[in-house]
Amino acid sequence: MKLSKYTKLGFLIVVSLTILIWGLSYLKGNDFFSSSQYYYVFYDRIDGLEESSDVTLNGYKIGKVRHVEFTSDNSGRLMVTLALDAGFQIPKKSVAQIVSSDIMGTRSVKLLLSKETEMYHANDTLVGAIEEDLKEQVSMQVLPLKNKAEELLGTLDSAITVLTMILDEDAQENLSASIANINQTIKNLESTTYDIKDIVSSEKESFKNIVNNLDEITTSFKNNTAQLDSTLKNLHSFSDTLSNISVSPIVDNIQLISERLLATLQKLNSKEGTAGLLLNDADLYNSINMLSENLAFLINDIQNNPKRYLKLSAFDFGKEVYVNTQNDLSGNKIIFKVHLVSSKIKIDENNEVFKGLKGVEEYYSGGVYSYLLGNTGVYSEIEELHNSVRNQFPESSVVAFKNGKLIKLEKALKSML
Repeated sequence: MKLSKYTKLGFLIVVSLTILIWGLSYLKGNDFFSSSQYYYVFYDRIDGLEESSDVTLNGYKIGKVRHVEFTSDNSGRLMVTLALDAGFQIPKKSVAQIVSSDIMGTRSVKLLLSKETEMYHANDTLVGAIEEDLKEQVSMQVLPLKNKAEELLGTLDSAITVLTMILDEDAQENLSASIANINQTIKNLESTTYDIKDIVSSEKESFKNIVNNLDEITTSFKNNTAQLDSTLKNLHSFSDTLSNISVSPIVDNIQLISERLLATLQKLNSKEGTAGLLLNDADLYNSINMLSENLAFLINDIQNNPKRYLKLSAFDFGKEVYVNTQNDLSGNKIIFKVHLVSSKIKIDENNEVFKGLKGVEEYYSGGVYSYLLGNTGVYSEIEELHNSVRNQFPESSVVAFKNGKLIKLEKALKSML
């Protein structure tokens, strides 16, 4: 059967439209010839993440962002649908983190896999997180450098001011006057030296008399040698008397004391009695040593974080009196907090800026005061707290501390997997 040219043309148009539709759909991340599994992630903000953005694992592309839409509860949260290659297994507690894939700020989703053995199923909801943007990171790192540069400029300005004062005509005149005063002082010293020389010259006879007096004293000692011999004989007689005194009782007392001291030392070396156990029981020594270390750590932690242990004002004595808090996280290695604001000037905790917030902490580093809120080792709890203060502090972000030091949030999340 022979087809007409119109039939051929129509068939060609249909095929072309089919290829065009498939190509546009493929560019959006839809591939009709490959099977995919869908997962859902909820974010408070996505910072430019778009549909068809890549989903990567260790830098390797394993899927795309299928769809982005607001949730139906009118909370403003966003639900992102991820289309991953079929057959790819994701462990429980894995995190889908929004990151910058290039220096232009293009966003993509990076999977941080946990070490759990139980796997997610298709259409499950993953844990979401977002990397700090470049603005916040640069602000935290560059602000100390800016402060140091301002201090350096201030020092240079002072040095230039001093140099200008030195080069000023009045300053030069003052400097010339100071040099003239120094010259006059040297002349006065020379005059004083001449005066001393004259005094020595005029008092030669007095010095001779002093020497003569010393000579007379030595002569007097020489003439009284017999009396000195008599004095020495008396001292010798006194020493003989001392030697005849009996020292046996003293020696006996010393021997008795030494025997008692030896018996005491033997008891101390044995494990008999409280003192012996204290000196010879290694377990008791280790327990006391550990107790002292724990007590020192507790006192130091109470001094640095008093509100961690005390929270209520019991009596009004002009200062706050607190009782123990229940959720003490001092033993956790990683603590999450909400970074509210940073300032070069110290802000009082009762300032209107922190109105309605309790437990605001101050963190000082590199000449900058940072104010933090919250203290938890659970990421979901700090996310909830972050959402509650976002309207009051739009630039706030979640930060992580390990052993009291600020670390990257991504590193903290990885270490918790």
